[in-house]
Amino acid sequence: MRLYHYAKLLPMLVALLGTSAMAAEPPTAGTISIDAPDLYRDAASEALANKGFTPLDGAGHAAWTMVLTTHVSDVGTGSARVAPTQAEAIKGGLGRGVGSGIRIPVPSAKSRFVALQRTELTMTLRRRGNDKPIWRGTAVTVRPDDPQGRTAADLCNALLRAYPAQPDAIIGVP
Repeated sequence: MRLYHYAKLLPMLVALLGTSAMAAEPPTAGTISIDAPDLYRDAASEALANKGFTPLDGAGHAAWTMVLTTHVSDVGTGSARVAPTQAEAIKGGLGRGVGSGIRIPVPSAKSRFVALQRTELTMTLRRRGNDKPIWRGTAVTVRPDDPQGRTAADLCNALLRAYPAQPDAIIGVP
């Protein structure tokens, strides 16, 4: 009889112990430091601030640390359309003559070759002083070289779009 009662209690005990052993939920606010190259630090700071975090300089003062790891590799070339020039007004006439003109660029089918880069960004969130990751996500894109940092902002925003949900796979960014 007692064995029967223990057998009924066993699933409840397993369920109770299983819930206490789950990993910590990612935070949705608080102070955070960002360990990344400058271009990515700025993009991540803005994306994390939009999620309710307060970015701080220096890892010793923030409750959370977000580590950004980037990997950039050349993957070949692609073709891109040549951007048309801007319209402009042109003075006309000779000497003291009167006149004017306007130049309107017409789009062309011209294209040029550009180098393509594969950029992969991995974000790992940890509690300060702890090496165990609480949240991790990876995003990847293939684009022409981007000195303005649009790629960094797009990758950070894509990774944090569904935060605090844990991404199941690598997120592709067009």
